[in-house]
Amino acid sequence: MGKAIVYYMVFTDVNIPIEEKYIHALPEVLSKEISQYQKQDDINRLTAGKYLLKKMLIDTGFDEKIFSAYQTAENGKPFIPEFHPFNITHSGQVVACAILLEEGNIGIDVEKIRDIDPGRFNKQFSAPEMMQILSSKDPNTTFFEYWTMKESVMKADGRGMRIPLHNIKLRRSIATIDDVDIDWNLYPLELHGSVKAHLCSDSKLREIEVKKWDWKELV
Repeated sequence: MGKAIVYYMVFTDVNIPIEEKYIHALPEVLSKEISQYQKQDDINRLTAGKYLLKKMLIDTGFDEKIFSAYQTAENGKPFIPEFHPFNITHSGQVVACAILLEEGNIGIDVEKIRDIDPGRFNKQFSAPEMMQILSSKDPNTTFFEYWTMKESVMKADGRGMRIPLHNIKLRRSIATIDDVDIDWNLYPLELHGSVKAHLCSDSKLREIEVKKWDWKELV
């Protein structure tokens, strides 16, 4: 039984520009990644995610210098050699970073709740899953609850969007992927009323420590 830590922040207005000095203060590989984006909300969320990761690295006793070793594996999953497995997510006003304090894999997904037609996504969900969504008291919100479950599994696995969503099967607090013999453990997170969020790990977690930060506390 392992432990995970989740740090998150909520923007009051995600379109108010973050000062460029904070972007340039990041390792070059990260500042270059952020500079590829044009929309201010994307820039803000990406920058905040990296600062949450940096804060978590320092708080767990690692030398800040290894932050510069941030890199991406062949499957697209980011990692820092000699650091814990981690994952970053963002949607709407919310940005979150999770680490697993042991060997294994972790994924986290946050999705802003918005008006959609859940029935249009029948190719991404099995018939029983879609029935559960559509028969719930609030199909719109339930859709994003199920969606974050599947997305967190994709991110924990490391292949991301290369895994078709319909290949991920949900069974209460466990998920499986058709081509992998692993039980993925799912944990709901209550971060903000505007989003749904889930944490996923191939380790069973005895504890999930969740802490909210303000932007001024991170820089």
